[in-house]
Amino acid sequence: MSDTVVSLLTPPGAGAIATVEVRGPRAWELARQLFRPAGKPVPEAPEVNRFWFGTLGSDEVVLARTASDTIEVHCHGGRRVVRWVTEQFLTNGCLERAAHTQNEGHDLLQRAPTLRTASIILDQLNGAFAREVRRILALLETDPPAAYQSLQQLTELGSTIGAHLIAPWPVVVSGPPNVGKSSLVNAIVGYQRSVVSATAGTTRDTVTARTAFDGWPVELTDTAGFREALGLEAEGIELAARAREAADVVLWVLDLTDPAPVLPSYPDNYLPVQEVVIFVANKCDQPQKWSPNTVGAIPVSAVTGEGIPKLIQLISRYLVTDCPPSIAVPYSPRLIDLISRSYAVSFFGDWSETARLLHEALAEAESHHFASPLGLSSKP
Repeated sequence: MSDTVVSLLTPPGAGAIATVEVRGPRAWELARQLFRPAGKPVPEAPEVNRFWFGTLGSDEVVLARTASDTIEVHCHGGRRVVRWVTEQFLTNGCLERAAHTQNEGHDLLQRAPTLRTASIILDQLNGAFAREVRRILALLETDPPAAYQSLQQLTELGSTIGAHLIAPWPVVVSGPPNVGKSSLVNAIVGYQRSVVSATAGTTRDTVTARTAFDGWPVELTDTAGFREALGLEAEGIELAARAREAADVVLWVLDLTDPAPVLPSYPDNYLPVQEVVIFVANKCDQPQKWSPNTVGAIPVSAVTGEGIPKLIQLISRYLVTDCPPSIAVPYSPRLIDLISRSYAVSFFGDWSETARLLHEALAEAESHHFASPLGLSSKP
């Protein structure tokens, strides 16, 4: 068995920089074998507390010798990069040892993409969700109908806010060709994510860009323009249709300079029950051939940025209608499932099974809480 071990010192999850430690009699030997310095070769037996800049594979890293039998590799903090660096030492005979152990709740907190969603998760780790479950359990003893209503609200919060504390809300930009869909995506995210061209059919695949609206993570999807087409463009249009079906919000882009704007059409007997469609009238900076008010569209200009803040605000209101401070939210997939199941059985008046599932959710949530009674707070 190897007595040289590799471990990740920084917390798991994506970050700017990660630190991988190698400790044992072969640490420096392996460092010299894998590391390529930018300048002079590294010495055979350097002093402790020395560091060098160079590469490990194709990744730029800083190598440090922190003890006679210990080195640290400071690399980019992406999950794949960290894993690749670790595996270079594993394939050369090291053993892996976990330097950090943590529960699912803390992992979710580290993965939160925005300050707002991190604050919501932090509130749950400090007991907001557990307190609400205890309150509902007490209501089951005295007022089951009130408990049912509370479970309904908690289930809705889990399927909306809870499901998107880490995963972004899907928002699809759709419409006919050449109305400025790609330009609109670029204007919203603030950089050129999509290729823009005056040639119809330029976008043939779905192109995604992640951003945040009012603190909520959002993934914008730019799609091919809807029209009759063949070959690759037809495949792109089919991808666009599937993305539109899976979206929480669809931005249907119209061209204010086109005297005959194209509205969305649906197959016979198709009922888009969950689809929220916002009409966006693009090119309001140019002479207009029709009024946005005729279809209730939001006038914007992807060129000047006019109307973009109002559009973002409207999308945010559709995604989350209300989120009071310190709200209780089922914040993990398992808790969302347990609350949903407890609500389902409460509908049929099976209060004992409802209580069992709630106790299971409560135990799961309490296992995520901070060890310190003070915990941490999302409040300043």
